Amino acid sequence: MYKKPTRRQRWYLLAGAVAVVLAIVFAAVLSIPIKSDTLKERVIALLSDQLESEVTIDTLEGRVFPRVSVSGGGVVIRQKGRTDIPPLISIKHFEIHGSLRDLLRHPRRVAEVRLEGLEVKIPPGDGDDDGKDKSDAEQRAQAQKLEQVIIDRFEAPDTVITLIPRKAGKQPKVFTVHHLAMERLGINQTIPYIATLTNPIPKGEIETSGTFGPWDVVHPARTRLTGSYVFEKANLDTINGLGGILSSKGSFGGPLNHIEVQGTTQTPDFQIDVGGASVPLTTRFTALVDGSDGDTYLHRVEGKILNSELTATGAVIGFEGVPGRQVEIDFTMPNGRIEDLLKLAMNSDKPLLNGAIHMKAKLVIPAEKKKVIDKLKLQGDFGLTQAKFTDAEVQTKLMGLSRRGQGLDKDEPAADVLSNLSGRMVVDNATVSFSRLTFSVPGAQVDLAGNYGMRSETIDFKGHLKLQATLSEVAGGGVKGFFLKAFDPFFKKPGAGMVLPIKIAGTRKAPKFGLDMF
Repeated sequence: MYKKPTRRQRWYLLAGAVAVVLAIVFAAVLSIPIKSDTLKERVIALLSDQLESEVTIDTLEGRVFPRVSVSGGGVVIRQKGRTDIPPLISIKHFEIHGSLRDLLRHPRRVAEVRLEGLEVKIPPGDGDDDGKDKSDAEQRAQAQKLEQVIIDRFEAPDTVITLIPRKAGKQPKVFTVHHLAMERLGINQTIPYIATLTNPIPKGEIETSGTFGPWDVVHPARTRLTGSYVFEKANLDTINGLGGILSSKGSFGGPLNHIEVQGTTQTPDFQIDVGGASVPLTTRFTALVDGSDGDTYLHRVEGKILNSELTATGAVIGFEGVPGRQVEIDFTMPNGRIEDLLKLAMNSDKPLLNGAIHMKAKLVIPAEKKKVIDKLKLQGDFGLTQAKFTDAEVQTKLMGLSRRGQGLDKDEPAADVLSNLSGRMVVDNATVSFSRLTFSVPGAQVDLAGNYGMRSETIDFKGHLKLQATLSEVAGGGVKGFFLKAFDPFFKKPGAGMVLPIKIAGTRKAPKFGLDMF
């Protein structure tokens, strides 16, 4: 009965197969006459036995002078019985070179190996301990054959690595490694490497170097990978709805299925597609990358937009049957600036208002083929303290509202008004819904609920205006105030002098205020 390969067997095949292929091919060529018609058949038989796989080779030839070399093409290595998944390894063309003198001293030492058109498709596994087909002793015995193999120089330009996800229906993660070079490649060695690869989303080039190994024979998934990387000129336009050029650098290390990453990012022109201006965005982060399915878990992110700092945790994960990956972020901004966030959302020379803001929210960006603003989901609480509107006319109206709310005469001096604003909001389908929105100035408070369209900029709010002064006090006393005093009980509510139902409609640029009497 067929059993799926475990994760340890999967990584075992990945890391060991290439070295075994090359060493056994080389040994086979040296042990068989170069012109033998049975050379290819013998090599295929050896590889199939050693790798316990189905192997095919289109062409194979070798020569001894002027140097020992083997070349060929059309190599395909497939796990036995696994016609439901692509081949594990495919090689369009390979060249193996060595010195006859060195080979006589070290029969399994190869000077140089170069692969062209290498494709590695890593299938999913069931875990380190499930469905084990071989004992630890059997795995050690097989690995001893590989430990004698040493490749002095290994190159594989334009290698394509595909991670087939463990969960059915998830999209595979594909990396193109433009340059891959290793020195002294061997199973029991710590192998230095240099590689350049293309990251698909956001699209950009990654240069990385570090060490791989030594190979853990019993638990291959525990084999360590370390290194540093530089990610330059990543185009955020490849994420629908975002803009800017991102650069990042950092380091990583850990076993293959549990890689810890630390790094920083800089995006001097970060922008979203709701009409806002570009702003500088920087982050410092620590994360865990699961090499078996490409999911990333953010332990901590420290970000800065202009002068506003935030901290976050979250994940970038895939789901069954859904292409792409979903972003989930929980973040807090304990002491930010509202003018920084407004600049990101509105392209204006002068922000609507200035002031301190604190916020706590959960952000979800589903893996959908929509612009970010149309698929973004957010819910959270926020508060602004001592905010001041930059528009002189608006600020004058607020001062008038504050004066009337306190029952002051219009000629009485009043200090410049600072406003407090707090609320709870939910963002979905490019609409901001406020279940609670409270705005206050000295002497007056506005309680609202309603919606704001992020694309249409339409406003639809209803609520109450609470004044500290009564209706007669707002009228300014005198004869008018005397007659209105009889109506004070009809508008007075507990904790307020006068309460009026109000509504706000229209657009952000032309709002309409009025009483909501019907």
